[in-house]
Amino acid sequence: MSSAAAERGSALTAWCCLVGLSFRRLWWTWHTVAAVLLLALVAVMVLGTSIWRYHDKGEWGWTAIGFTKTILLGLYLSFLLPLLSLAFASQTLGGEWEDRTLVWILMRPLARPWVYLAKFVAAVPWTFGLTLGGWFLLGALGGPHALSATFELWPAAALGTLTYLCLFQLLGAAFRRSTIIGVAYAFVLETLVGNMPGMVKRASVNFYSRCVLYDLAARAGLDQPAGTHKTGVVPEKAFFFLPVDGTTAIIVLLSAAVGLYLLGTVVFWRREYRDLT
Repeated sequence: MSSAAAERGSALTAWCCLVGLSFRRLWWTWHTVAAVLLLALVAVMVLGTSIWRYHDKGEWGWTAIGFTKTILLGLYLSFLLPLLSLAFASQTLGGEWEDRTLVWILMRPLARPWVYLAKFVAAVPWTFGLTLGGWFLLGALGGPHALSATFELWPAAALGTLTYLCLFQLLGAAFRRSTIIGVAYAFVLETLVGNMPGMVKRASVNFYSRCVLYDLAARAGLDQPAGTHKTGVVPEKAFFFLPVDGTTAIIVLLSAAVGLYLLGTVVFWRREYRDLT
């Protein structure tokens, strides 16, 4: 009995060490630098617009509706969020594979599903810190109304981040050059297909994240016209966008995240990795 308890304690210690090591390795890579620079460019644009509005109209910052439609919907969910999520998620296993250190990971006294979980846990704080941190940073630079909107609508970004994290870690377990595949996915499926008419867009995470945001915006009263805005935060052409309700979108995103995580675990568990040195 004591021997079994000692083995469990040893396995738990090894798992915690792997989480800590993986967490530190994700701290600063060229993927992180690229993501931070991209976020900084958008931040400069948001801040510049806030300054321009102050000098032109005497009002600091964006309106809540304008910021939500232009930045959160038009740019962040559709373009920035998948790329920011990719910065860390693709490196959990893909980075080990590319750096030829995956063989060391596979030699640890841990079952592969536990290794996969350790990599996932290590990436969670970095990924959510970057995506939600960037979300609130842009809101702060956009002024009080924009910041208020980000606090009302952040669950849309959080659910999208979780799904992207599970997806890109799966790609890292399945493909050696997962970053390239992830970037192609972000541009083709999320940015292009996610904005196409009809039902085809429902294959994208972006679509369901936007549906969650529209639902949250309606609850916050942002769906009604205000000031110079002729329309609120609603799909510009409902017959074109064909949205689903917020509850359905949340269920789809959570189900997709769980399914992608389990699929990634199976792929990592069953795959024979070759040419690791």
